[in-house]
Amino acid sequence: MANVTGSWEVVDVQPRGASFPFNRVSFDEHGKYTATGLYDSEGRLSDDVHTVTGQVERKGREVRLLPAKGTAVVYRTRRRLDGKLEMTLTVPGQDRPLTAVLGQANER
Repeated sequence: MANVTGSWEVVDVQPRGASFPFNRVSFDEHGKYTATGLYDSEGRLSDDVHTVTGQVERKGREVRLLPAKGTAVVYRTRRRLDGKLEMTLTVPGQDRPLTAVLGQANER
C-alpha cells in the first residue's frame, strides 16, 4: 500500500461531468480505507454525503475496496509522475470507464 497510503481528494474525473463513487479517500498502512462521497456502500447515488469504511486488497495495479457493508469494487490504479493518483473504474453496462485523478488531501 506504500504508493497509495494517505488521504486523497478527487481533482478531475473523465469523462467530464461524470460522478465518481467518492470525493475523498484515505488508505492506511494496515489495509483499511475510508471514503466519502455521494454514493453509499451499495453503489447508489444520493443527495446525501456518505462515509464508507472497509478493507483494501491490493494486487499489482488493482485495488479492491471491500466495504464493511456493501459490494466490493475494483479499481485500476497508477501513480503519475506529478505524484497524483489515478483510479479507473469499469462500470458494468457503461461504454467508457470512469477515471479520477486524485491529489493528496490537506489534512485538517
